Amino acid sequence: MMTDIKEAEVKELQSQIEKHDSEEDEVDVTEAAKKLSEGLLSMCQDRFEHVKKKLDEVRVKQETLYDKMQIENKKLQETFDDVQLDEMFQTVKTSQGKLVTMKKEMVSIHERTLKLQKRVLRLQQIKQKEVLNREQQREQELRREQELIGKPVIS
Repeated sequence: MMTDIKEAEVKELQSQIEKHDSEEDEVDVTEAAKKLSEGLLSMCQDRFEHVKKKLDEVRVKQETLYDKMQIENKKLQETFDDVQLDEMFQTVKTSQGKLVTMKKEMVSIHERTLKLQKRVLRLQQIKQKEVLNREQQREQELRREQELIGKPVIS
């Protein structure tokens, strides 16, 4: 019996020792994990803070850009919705069509006036020649008449 009690006590002591060892292992592991994580954090903390600052800067810039884009989109939408502006564009389009038509007509009128000016110049030259020819014919007729009339004889 004594051996049974001793064996039971040994087993109980062994189990207690194992529990105690495992608790120490657990305590040591948790402490080691804490120390390792603190060490890792202290090594990388500067880099993480720098990256965090950069990310914050990017986020702030994106927010400002987003706000500006919203404002511009609102302005564009207001412009598209503006009825008066649409009417003005229609008026400009109509006026531009009229202007093109007037320009074509002016070019046509200019070409016709140039042709008429050339024609007038030719007609003036022809008239001047006719007047000159009539003058020459009159002079010739006057000479002939003078020759036919004869000269008075002086005796």
